[in-house]
Amino acid sequence: MSIELVLIPVGIAVAHSVGSLIESHKNDRNTYKIQTVMKQQHLLQKALQQYGCEINEMNHQNYQTIVGDIKIYFQQNDSGVFEAVFDKSVAKEDAVEFLDHLHSEYKYLIQQETYKRLLKQASEKGLELESEEIQQDRSIVLTFNVTN
Repeated sequence: MSIELVLIPVGIAVAHSVGSLIESHKNDRNTYKIQTVMKQQHLLQKALQQYGCEINEMNHQNYQTIVGDIKIYFQQNDSGVFEAVFDKSVAKEDAVEFLDHLHSEYKYLIQQETYKRLLKQASEKGLELESEEIQQDRSIVLTFNVTN
């Protein structure tokens, strides 16, 4: 008997909704913010680093990153979701495109953490990894043998 699992990047369904969440920044008319779906600080930081951004941690819920000569602020809202704050000199289409790429990297990092946790828990539960296959969309198909 074997069990087959497919891991796909988390949040594919919400990736398209990022563009529709643009709203004016409440305190500053020279900026606007875009709500992301990212919640985990360490994964946001890692995704920004892998994207080539310089990161300055202002506190545990606020980050500043620099891409070229553009500063982008990330702040965590009351729901625990990060919002990206852009200067109005940055075109909204460019901001959404940047966040789409960043979100793809973030989803990949979530998938990697899930993959590692799953392998660890599977061996603890008596499952033996028989095979794994990485698909074109970066999803991973794992096949386990039940040994107990």
